[in-house]
Amino acid sequence: MSGKTWFQRFYLDKEKDIIVDLYRRDARDKCALYYRLRTPSHGTGNLITNLAKMCGLPLSMDQNGRKIIEGEIPCYIDGYNRTVYIFRLGNTKAANIYPDGTIEMKASVPAITKTLMSQTKDYSLGIEQSIVKTYIRRECKFRTDLHTHMNANLRPDILIALGICHQIRYPLYYIKKLGLSITQRQREKLDVQREKTAQKYRNSGLSGKNLTRRIDDNTFINFADLLLNAPDYAAENISKIRRSLAILKDGQAVFTNLEKVYLYRYIFTKGVRAEEPFLWEQTRDRPGNSEPEDVLTEAASSILDADIRGFLKQMLLDHKNPAYRSNTLFQDKLLWIARSYQSVGITYAEISDTTLVKRDQAAQMLSEVHSVMPAIQKETGVLLRFLAGIRRIPLTIIRHQVEPGDYFSENIRVLQAIADDPYVAGSDIIGEEINDIRDLLPLIRQIVGIAASRPSFVVRIHAGENDSLRDNVANSLRCIQDSLAEGQPIPRIRIGHGLYTANLKSPKGTELLRMLQRSRAVLEFQITSNVRLNNLSVMKNHPLRQYLQHGIYCVQGTDGGALYGTDSIDEQLALEKFLNLSYEEQLQMRESEESVLTESIQAFEQKRERWEETFRDFLQTMIRAGEHPGERIDSTGSRNCQTEMISAVAQYYSTAIRESVSHRSVSLLGDRQQVAQTVLSDRIRPFPADGLPVVIVGGSFNNDRHRTKLRSDDAALIDLLLENGDPDKIFFVVGHRLSGYESYLLDRNHGKFRVYAIIPALISSKEENLLRKSGAAVCVSIEQAPMGLYKSFAYELFKRRFSILLAFDGNSAGANMIQEAKNSRYKCRIYVSRHSRILSAKARSLDGYARLFGAEETEETAEDIIRLGSGTIKK
Repeated sequence: MSGKTWFQRFYLDKEKDIIVDLYRRDARDKCALYYRLRTPSHGTGNLITNLAKMCGLPLSMDQNGRKIIEGEIPCYIDGYNRTVYIFRLGNTKAANIYPDGTIEMKASVPAITKTLMSQTKDYSLGIEQSIVKTYIRRECKFRTDLHTHMNANLRPDILIALGICHQIRYPLYYIKKLGLSITQRQREKLDVQREKTAQKYRNSGLSGKNLTRRIDDNTFINFADLLLNAPDYAAENISKIRRSLAILKDGQAVFTNLEKVYLYRYIFTKGVRAEEPFLWEQTRDRPGNSEPEDVLTEAASSILDADIRGFLKQMLLDHKNPAYRSNTLFQDKLLWIARSYQSVGITYAEISDTTLVKRDQAAQMLSEVHSVMPAIQKETGVLLRFLAGIRRIPLTIIRHQVEPGDYFSENIRVLQAIADDPYVAGSDIIGEEINDIRDLLPLIRQIVGIAASRPSFVVRIHAGENDSLRDNVANSLRCIQDSLAEGQPIPRIRIGHGLYTANLKSPKGTELLRMLQRSRAVLEFQITSNVRLNNLSVMKNHPLRQYLQHGIYCVQGTDGGALYGTDSIDEQLALEKFLNLSYEEQLQMRESEESVLTESIQAFEQKRERWEETFRDFLQTMIRAGEHPGERIDSTGSRNCQTEMISAVAQYYSTAIRESVSHRSVSLLGDRQQVAQTVLSDRIRPFPADGLPVVIVGGSFNNDRHRTKLRSDDAALIDLLLENGDPDKIFFVVGHRLSGYESYLLDRNHGKFRVYAIIPALISSKEENLLRKSGAAVCVSIEQAPMGLYKSFAYELFKRRFSILLAFDGNSAGANMIQEAKNSRYKCRIYVSRHSRILSAKARSLDGYARLFGAEETEETAEDIIRLGSGTIKK
């Protein structure tokens, strides 16, 4: 803003994506105030374009060719004779701005709105759902977050501040990946360290990109050094790092995007202190004995984002507070999670965390919780408890390290050892819902067995998050019921999401409602994550109000709100605005929440009393044996000395885990026990380097109850491609089921075109025979579950080359394929049949990126694809 006087800045959203800069055109003019609105994190320009269109505001371009909105903010005199500038979007007051720089936010743009506005060129929701006034009736205000995840809870700015405060190491790989700028001195230091790291891996057997990645992953810079000793690049680097710590910006994401975000977050949430301590360049040669915290404070004072600076300042003050002086990174994380909840009026949260079922980590985690949580609760009034998260399928990033049976067996063994801890509320089956919950019945039986002697133990299952397995919610309840021992009462059941089930008005839906009522199960809803993870695009079919009408217990969660740009207040506003939730319905949810809250607090107090007695006995035994100096821990086990408390509780749980009874392995393979790489080795072929891949979605991407029915006009499109296409320039890629339109393609191909099937890592003998008979070549995925194959289509094709997606039929996995194609690194032409209700709805939400076709467009679509294959039209 050359020639203008900058005044202040604010943001219209929680993720700082919609930036409003305020300025005066003439420093002598103290009356007129102007604004510039920009969205630099959104590369497509859809967000700002749709916002301008909706609010009737003119768009212009800045000097870098990016779209902006500029204008003057009207000045008023209020009833107290105060000058106030009122910033409006449409007819909605968004902010009051005062001459002293104070800004009072009156409305904001929810993360849901921002996502939907970002991925289409023709946004259709009204301004009342898009710019939301942030007021909630006091008696309706929710006070809990009962569905959230440990490493998704903290805002990016807090994570960045924690990274500086704890001087974590930051990998060279991510410096390169994010395109961060560094100084010449930093580059030279990294070059020296990288050379040393390379020597360690010279005999590793790795080569090429794998070797480069391994070396860069293990070459580090002190994160404080990265930001504070490169002040000229700090603002740009912070912006890039902040973007990496939240879900995909320009539209809806899929689970693969979520996994990547967690990798970026793990750098901070599981951070390791850098070996080389931070030394601020400006004080390198300055004499004196300044404390490290004081040096950090001074270094950050002039260059960091104001919010990050404020968080960092408080963190450094905390480390002078006796209650937090010895805090580890994890304990500081708990403290800031509690403070974040306190700021939005949450007093109780249950956080799902897989650390609690890891043999080598659970004891340390609980010891750190016990040593700091009393002080955190005393300061904030927030009680944090935890659900031991068991992944229904290992993350892609660790899948090669574990066998399913060993994985679940260890989880159960550790859970058995920690289940009586007062901070452990229960268990949670988490992860992408790509397998039938009935496959996990052996696991659920063991969890229900653990709950048998613990009446307050919560058994939560993530189910009904997508429409691939609509019976998963009902089957979750059945699995728990079938796992009960004779005379055992039903445990406290919670279902995470519950978004997709059988039609609640159908006989199956009616039976589900009866099951929910009988079991007193609680359904947890989090609408923002549903939208941002591509599980919900059309709000009118959301079932929450139907559940409430039938008296089902329903509560709200955030699903780890910071990762999705939301919090409990925004979530509640979204329920009200997008689902038209009434005052009475919100009160009903508040009553359900209060019931859960009361039971949970009582359970915590009762478990704490029992645990303290057991812990005292253990501690006395250790002291008598001379194995622990217990004089600095009082009889209640409370913290007089944080270090001693951590050590004692860690010993307690390490012993419990070591002595825990082993459980039988849990196999989820069913009849899919053949290793595809082995049994179909003669059919494995690489994709051609030449030619245009045409991906067919029409049989392999249906849910468990949906069978594709061929339509003559859609089948005619395949006929035209087979008749008129050039087999040297086009090849087809299908899923593993070879059904529906995939089968039609193979039946009529007669070997003319090359056809490839991407198949799961494990297959049944029936699938092997079908693939052999088809004549298709195969590409074997690392995914074991068929519903996860969409990730491999994205990795093998959409992210590597120009391609075509031709979607005839499918459910959530098909919608994920469309979203992956839209998000792809290379352009992908997306064609979707009008006849597919779910996929056509998805295509409409991607207006400008996906094309619908029907009988009238059959010939035109075929001609487009053939011309694209021949390269005669621009890709």
